[in-house]
Amino acid sequence: MYLPRHILIRTFLHRRPFSHSAAAILHPPEPDLEPLTYLEGFPKPDPKYDETILAIPRRDSGKNISAKERKVGRVPSIVFEQEDGQHDGNKRLISVRSDQIRKLINHLGRSFFLSRLFHLQVLHQFDSDSNPNDDNVIENVRVLPRSIHLKAGTDAPLNVTFIRAPSDALLKVDIPIVFIGDDISPGLKKG
Repeated sequence: MYLPRHILIRTFLHRRPFSHSAAAILHPPEPDLEPLTYLEGFPKPDPKYDETILAIPRRDSGKNISAKERKVGRVPSIVFEQEDGQHDGNKRLISVRSDQIRKLINHLGRSFFLSRLFHLQVLHQFDSDSNPNDDNVIENVRVLPRSIHLKAGTDAPLNVTFIRAPSDALLKVDIPIVFIGDDISPGLKKG
């Protein structure tokens, strides 16, 4: 719809701002919200599982190299720089410990694992006696798991894809939704 310019100007000139008391009536203060509670039976933030994922860099990729990594007890992984990193982004090939990824997936579940931020520490090599704070650390970065492939029969992790998640990044995350009482809800029964 086309409005002449003089009509638009006239409507803005006759607009009066509200006084502070009128604005307070229009925008009442927000009530105090209760603290969030967690549902029973679902993962809660636990410092025991809020751990740093340890990784080592690897040079090559491929079917045979990935099979060798899995045989040694590591999961081949990739860290992408940006959301669409597989096309023209920066990527780093790494290997993470299989038992560490399996423990996190068993505790959190697959969907909760993919919607949680982790700290990733890239080391020169996995040593049981080395302290991660010394010269062994190559890189510390915050990551978000994007996908994980599990073996069909044993649920052993085959590979994990991460994306860098700096504090100023805007990322799309699939958040798991759990419906409680879906057996008695007519709306959820219908679909």
